[in-house]
Amino acid sequence: MAIDQALFEAVQQGAPPAIRFYRWNPACLSLGRNQVAVGFYDLEAAARRGIDIVRRPTGGRAVLHDRELTYAVAVPVGVLGSPRETYVAVNRALVAGLSRLGLPAAVAGETARPAPAAGAGAQDGVLAFPAPGSAAALEWMAPCFQEAAPGEVTVGGRKVVGSAQRREGPALLQHGSILLEGEQAVLLELVRGGPPPPPPHGTIGALLGRVPAWAELLSALVAGFESALGITFTPVTLSAAERDRAEELEAHFRSAAWTWRR
Repeated sequence: MAIDQALFEAVQQGAPPAIRFYRWNPACLSLGRNQVAVGFYDLEAAARRGIDIVRRPTGGRAVLHDRELTYAVAVPVGVLGSPRETYVAVNRALVAGLSRLGLPAAVAGETARPAPAAGAGAQDGVLAFPAPGSAAALEWMAPCFQEAAPGEVTVGGRKVVGSAQRREGPALLQHGSILLEGEQAVLLELVRGGPPPPPPHGTIGALLGRVPAWAELLSALVAGFESALGITFTPVTLSAAERDRAEELEAHFRSAAWTWRR
């Protein structure tokens, strides 16, 4: 999270757009920036399962990062359109990448050759949560992958990518998780009160019949972004300034004051 925030800040200060792909070790529950979490999660259950907990700099609901691929896009506002247009543009690029793996991916609510349109992304904002333990609260705590909204990436009607976005000054940061295998319903075991399992979501492994190697995934996604957006990527490492800033931010994202601020 510190690296993503550092890239986000660098773009705000005039650095070129950047995209980053990574995975998590150990498994980790990430909370949305303004998601109310205090009193909702069983921290002992998370510890028994070896699951870490962090809070993202982006909005949206909780995501369990385990056997998945996470992407982060930092881009100036306007390069891909408005925040909503950027959300859909990134998802169209993801569709192009997943299609290269042989998956019939689509953006929910779009036709085969859509005109530019606004998406329904998880924008940053304060979510009004009901009291912990109530039926309404259990519905609110459902995983990000429980259902697909218009503009999100699906395969056969099943949501396969969960994304969230934040705008700050002249830049946007968009995060997303691509499920490779496993079950997001594990997340529900960490919720106090234990709501019933959600409808099945899609994983790349189940839909494709195999889990592609990491290099194959990255190659397909990079090619998808390049073809869909008409760009060419140049692999780079963090600059010295970005690395120093990420190290400064690490303490912030590790702190209980940030993780449990709501």
